[in-house]
Amino acid sequence: MAFVLSYPGPTWHIRGAYNFRSAARAEVNPRAALREWLAFADVLSARGARLAVLAPPAVEPPLTGLLYAANYGATFSRSEGPVLLLSRMSVPHRTRERSFVQALAESLGLETRESRAVWEGQAEICALPRGRYLLTWGVRSDQASVVEITTHLPQGARVLPLKLREPFFHGDTCLNAIPLPDGRTILLAYPGAFVDANQADLERFCAPDVELVPVSEADALAYACNALPLGKDLVAARGLSAELASALAARGLTLVEVDFTELFGKGGGGPRCLVNDLGAADLPVPAYESWRASLEASVAGYPEVTSRTAPSP
Repeated sequence: MAFVLSYPGPTWHIRGAYNFRSAARAEVNPRAALREWLAFADVLSARGARLAVLAPPAVEPPLTGLLYAANYGATFSRSEGPVLLLSRMSVPHRTRERSFVQALAESLGLETRESRAVWEGQAEICALPRGRYLLTWGVRSDQASVVEITTHLPQGARVLPLKLREPFFHGDTCLNAIPLPDGRTILLAYPGAFVDANQADLERFCAPDVELVPVSEADALAYACNALPLGKDLVAARGLSAELASALAARGLTLVEVDFTELFGKGGGGPRCLVNDLGAADLPVPAYESWRASLEASVAGYPEVTSRTAPSP
């Protein structure tokens, strides 16, 4: 498995404030944020993930949303090779990210295309076994994106469009398909996130081979559905309920809780938000050791406080 991700720069702060956590515009600690990010990267690398890193560019105003890589786009398989469909962001402070993502993707040998509809990437795609896809829209992505993304799916794919309501601004805040160690798949879902669908609709789409595991509103807001499965481990932000942890353990999963005080508690993005999954593409991703030490050395030079929390263009 390979992921693209981007670390917080020394001027990282809350710019757009477009989600329910970042809306408070809390003062952030860039040094602590980088430490959180490095600890998360260590967890990924230790479980065999290859990591392609997009360094935050030295531009003003800084691209503070670049950290949340799930919104870069999504990689689709084709007979002639994988293609990365680049997002068309809905929020103004993230629209300049596309050229930097495109440059990194092409340096890895990925062909890129640009989405026509307003669409915020793989955060709006939840894939189930046997060619089934939950495609979300309604807060950050337009309804037209469902039609466009369907054209990139495998022939014969079945699609269930789901319209979201705030504060569940992306599908990966309320849906999470998790492969289990025994080969089965479960779908964590918070049905209250949808405008025109309910638990029964999800159960019908999952039947007969995917178990729907409903989560509470509290666990959904703690980003249970943003947890990242890595083999038998499920990497999550701290704060999930004991009941959900027990349900996951009963299905053979080990919950690995990571401190995301800055990146999620203030910025609003959890483990899935921080990565863009390149799938099975065999790409020339640099070795982890080749860049990890230099980032660790840069931690001391990061400020502990940034007051740059006011809106910026």
